[in-house]
Amino acid sequence: MCTNSPSSSSPSSLPDRCDYLIIGGGATGMAFADTLLHHTNNDDKTSSSSSECVRPSVVMLDKHPGPGGQWNDSYDFVRLHQPSNMYGVESTKLEPDDDNANNNADTEGEAHRAKRSEILDYYQRVRQNLEHKFDFHFLGDTTFNMDLIENGNTDDGTAPDVEYKLDEKRSIRAKKVVDARYLEPDLPVHVGPKFTFNSDKINCIPVNSLPTSTSFATIDKGTSTTSEVKQNYVIIGAGKTGMDAIVYLLEQGRVDPDDIMWIVPHEAWITARENIGSCMELLHTCTKETQKSSSGGASKSSSVTSKEFFQNGFLKWEMQGKVYRFDKDILPTKFKDATLSKSELALLQQVKRVVRNGRVKSIEDDGTLTFADGTTLDLPWSSSSTKDTTFIHCSAGAFNYSKQTQKPPPIFGPNRISVQDVYGTPGFCFVGSVIGRLETITNLSDEEKNAMCLCPIPDASQAKLPLGPSGGDIGIISSDHGLVQRLSNLRTWMTQKEMREWIVKNRLFNLRHCSAEEIDTMVQDMWTFLEDSNVVSRE
Repeated sequence: MCTNSPSSSSPSSLPDRCDYLIIGGGATGMAFADTLLHHTNNDDKTSSSSSECVRPSVVMLDKHPGPGGQWNDSYDFVRLHQPSNMYGVESTKLEPDDDNANNNADTEGEAHRAKRSEILDYYQRVRQNLEHKFDFHFLGDTTFNMDLIENGNTDDGTAPDVEYKLDEKRSIRAKKVVDARYLEPDLPVHVGPKFTFNSDKINCIPVNSLPTSTSFATIDKGTSTTSEVKQNYVIIGAGKTGMDAIVYLLEQGRVDPDDIMWIVPHEAWITARENIGSCMELLHTCTKETQKSSSGGASKSSSVTSKEFFQNGFLKWEMQGKVYRFDKDILPTKFKDATLSKSELALLQQVKRVVRNGRVKSIEDDGTLTFADGTTLDLPWSSSSTKDTTFIHCSAGAFNYSKQTQKPPPIFGPNRISVQDVYGTPGFCFVGSVIGRLETITNLSDEEKNAMCLCPIPDASQAKLPLGPSGGDIGIISSDHGLVQRLSNLRTWMTQKEMREWIVKNRLFNLRHCSAEEIDTMVQDMWTFLEDSNVVSRE
């Protein structure tokens, strides 16, 4: 039997100390806390012969008033890219019990996709559940300087409690600090455009401001003055935010597609919502396609070490209806897991003014666009001026993580845990959950846990580029490629008894539709291929 001490969320009742001080109440932080609290000393009894266990005490801090992370700051019309049953925390479903086509789905037969308001309500319920069942406290409107964290050990190798100052009046002692902010995405509302413009001459707004912009509000009301205030729109950014902005203009604003110009710096493969595949299934397809081509006489080594390795996998997925591209004549060079339904794709393809000149460097006072390669482009509307043109900033690059300017520490340390990308999208919820579960396994050392948690190290030089980093390159496979690291992590998790039994039942795991044996076979097939191709070393 486990004993708990239900908490109050009132800041005045915060304890003087806690076992875990979690910084960040977004997707990864909430998933970490949920799994940690539900599994500590529950499945793993190696540390004590007693049948009674004591759950850890947890205090979570966040700069927002409530949990939900980026969803507190996202634009109002945003929804999950992918089904709700792949998002949230392990213990609590986000999707309704009757997950059918008529409940927040775009088309009949499509699974539920939560809206922003639903997600914020969901995380509030999760918070309340954790506060009711466990010694869990959430403190909003609070920031924390991670530079204050000390990294010391006591003589016996255990981590001491460290006192952390929250503000001038409040401090708390904690056994471990969990940095759950590392995967905080860059949003246009907070990360301004890298391109330059004169704000007195150019109306450039983040996507969040689109529904409340004066020009759009007038059109949306459908008044008789619509034709007099007709606006043109330049969407800068080709990720899911840019796609959402265009869909919103076309559907909610009833904007003519000819009144939209879309700046697409790079072409990307788009995940098909009707037939979503997982990252491991993509890698498996890539290996199978390479094996087929090499058996037909092509050089295996040259195929593996070129971009053809991944592109052949994407092309196979395109044939299977798992990915889309906007133009059949252009081979995408990026993949960021942006997800669209076939109907959304068709809607976006109505926009014919698509500019593929690279990244925008500046907008001149007359609206002329100057690109990074020095080329320029005038506005395409003959009678337009900057007064009736709105530029919409959708180019923050969600996965650039610009707030992280230093090399990340190891994920597991003596008095610190840093939640990082050990498995990737969707939503990074599973990432927080799996790191939380590893923390509960007391017979694993920090060194052993870190060996099971390989993750990409950001290229610091990219952040110094004038226009910032441009992520999502398909790239060439190597031992430190993100997909290979995920495969390595999954391979080790599946050999660890507690992790194996837990992972295949986790609602956030993107291979939960497979049995443990099927996962074993897939993982071993890929690993053997990578060994034979000298991508990874033989053990």
